[in-house]
Amino acid sequence: MGTSVASWYLRSSVGNCPRNATASSSQTTSSDEGQENGEDPSGRGTAIFTREVIERETSSSTLSSGCSTASQRSVLKTICSLPGLVIMSAFCLPVYLLQSCICIKDQFTMANCVKALKFLIVAVPIICGAIYCFCQYVKLSDGLSSTELTQLYETELKSLWKSQNLLQEQIHEIQSLKKETDHLRAEISGINKGILHSVKQILEENDIPGENKDQVLAMINLAFKKIYEDHVQMADWAKKTIGATIDKDRTSKSYEPEAVQNCWFKSLFMIAAKPPSTVLEPDVNPGNCWAFQGTEGQIVIKLPEKIQPTAVTVQHITKAISPSNGVTSAMKDFLVYGIDDETDEETLLGTFMYDIEKEPIQTFQLKNEEAKQFLCIKFKVQNNWGNVEFTCIYRLRVHGKKATNLDAFNEGKG
Repeated sequence: MGTSVASWYLRSSVGNCPRNATASSSQTTSSDEGQENGEDPSGRGTAIFTREVIERETSSSTLSSGCSTASQRSVLKTICSLPGLVIMSAFCLPVYLLQSCICIKDQFTMANCVKALKFLIVAVPIICGAIYCFCQYVKLSDGLSSTELTQLYETELKSLWKSQNLLQEQIHEIQSLKKETDHLRAEISGINKGILHSVKQILEENDIPGENKDQVLAMINLAFKKIYEDHVQMADWAKKTIGATIDKDRTSKSYEPEAVQNCWFKSLFMIAAKPPSTVLEPDVNPGNCWAFQGTEGQIVIKLPEKIQPTAVTVQHITKAISPSNGVTSAMKDFLVYGIDDETDEETLLGTFMYDIEKEPIQTFQLKNEEAKQFLCIKFKVQNNWGNVEFTCIYRLRVHGKKATNLDAFNEGKG
């Protein structure tokens, strides 16, 4: 029984190994022979089992050492072959690179370069544009998905809607004011006609001759025109709408209050000092004037073309409409010069005084004895009517004859 168990163990332990299978078969044979000879089966089987186990261990160690030796030989072989591969690669790689360069050199022609350049010129902007559009799309999508931005847009739309409604209301008010103005003009025209008709009846009742009657009516009509129109019936060459400008380099600096001059945030003020070009505009409402520091200053007006100046007009507001109930800032004594545009020579054309006790629009005749033509006219203010801080000028006008008209007149006279 013990011998059969040992034989089964040995067969199962050796597996499919042919060498172990041979040993096992010999062991089985010897055990069978022992049984036939009539020896003790238990003692003999134990000895055989021990001997077979030792032989199996020895054969397995021999096999494992053989396998490890084979693997070590394969690793050594691989390591020894690496230098050869490196040397072969180092030799073959330059050859392949040289062949590639030769092929590229054969294809590297001017026509191919031009084609490649054209392709780049077309492709690069398209690619850049596509990238830019994609970035803008991403930003826009992110912005549209933002709740805060949506609320901001809603707020702006509401404010724009309110502004539009307010603008429409103001337009309606302006239209209504225009209708009222037209109605008032019609009424004034009717009153003028009624006054003229009444004066005519009075003249007829008093037996005034027809010639004198027509003269009186013409005088009354002219008086009405002067009331409702500007009585200075001369062309104004110092008007901004026809091209007159200010020579800022030769004009005094505009006045700024000391409180504003010392403020670093003075540019944030809504109400700033009026520029010198204000004197070239017909708007003479209170406060719409150009002011300069102190009582002495000057302003140079560049006319749209050369003229022979004959007169100048100065305009200021009256005491009645002045917010301060006075016009002490109005200019008083002043001089007028004509400046030659080529030599900058100044010619004195007159010394005058603006009288605040007279009409607000005062015209002064110039003394241009040599009948010179000038492109620039300078007003030099010497003093004002009592304001030591600043001087205001509301409007200046320059009257004269155009150069072409003078040439035609001289030719006709000759």
